Amino acid sequence: MKKDIHSRIIGIIAMAAACILLIVLSTLWRKKKTGQTEAKATGFSMGSVVTVTYYGEKKDAEEASAETLEMVRILDEELISWRSTGSELSRWNNEAASGEEVPVDEMLGEAVKKGLLLYEKSGGALDLTLRPVLDIWGIEEKTAEEFSVPSAEELAEAKKKCGMDAIKVSEKGISRSADVKLDLGAIGKGYALDVVYNQMNIGSAGIVSGGVVAVGGSVMVFGSKSDGSDFRIGIRDPEGLPDDILGYVTFPSGIRKMCISTSGGYEKYIEKDGVRYHHIIDPKTLYPADSGLRSVTVVCEDGLISDGLSTACFILGEEKAVKLLAEYSAEGIFIREDGSVFSTPGIEGQVVLQK
Repeated sequence: MKKDIHSRIIGIIAMAAACILLIVLSTLWRKKKTGQTEAKATGFSMGSVVTVTYYGEKKDAEEASAETLEMVRILDEELISWRSTGSELSRWNNEAASGEEVPVDEMLGEAVKKGLLLYEKSGGALDLTLRPVLDIWGIEEKTAEEFSVPSAEELAEAKKKCGMDAIKVSEKGISRSADVKLDLGAIGKGYALDVVYNQMNIGSAGIVSGGVVAVGGSVMVFGSKSDGSDFRIGIRDPEGLPDDILGYVTFPSGIRKMCISTSGGYEKYIEKDGVRYHHIIDPKTLYPADSGLRSVTVVCEDGLISDGLSTACFILGEEKAVKLLAEYSAEGIFIREDGSVFSTPGIEGQVVLQK
């Protein structure tokens, strides 16, 4: 069996443990002259840009931000990536025989277990075995010239290789009763936020006082900024350029942890013969979701849940999505096809629109 991923992740911190220990202990007996600062780091993992901003003493914040980037990279490449041949998930996808319960790292098991529950609660809207259908569409890889709409026969054949009902998770491992494979793309970025928060020495008693970690469209805020001001996370304008912001959702200084994930048809798409085909496929129709929404932003404490819910809610549409959010005590911001915005009551007062 592959080396325990926990050891690799904890090893990131262990390599700098002596240095960090001295930093933490030094706060008990000497006054620091540098004061709090903002440290930023940027990388690329999970097919997305990863940005880290930590607030705290300069050395602490800089070291923690660099370690966070490395942690996300290892989590992706060695645990949850279906593309990386050396990951736990790829090993399971390629080696697990039908009916065989294969031991996996408990972190992978935890992620898949939460994904299964999301599948059930969403009525199948979030399907982590849909990769064969996504590949038939090829919206993530093909150019407009290469792209063609799949036939009903092609989609039906691909659908035979899908089905979350075939996946079972237990304390002993993960098994499948049919030839299906897992793709955690719809929950992986949010799960990375949870891993960072739980494994890094951050938070109220940690080596940094607060921060913002973004993995693609999933963002985590926690603690306090150096100046004590609110956190403001932008809500992208689905019809604008990547940097165009429709508004902000604000979070007060001192917040323990909150995660924000957004899914929308603007993220990856191909236009062909005047029609836009986006990458979020409805498992029921096997076509790009058409629910009357341009994007959905979900806010809750759990990163994996926020990530998975944003996709499921975009597929389900506003009415069903609001009911699903309530089951998870999550909040949502919906941008409709007509450009209007609806926010659930629990987050409405924190949403500031610019137009």
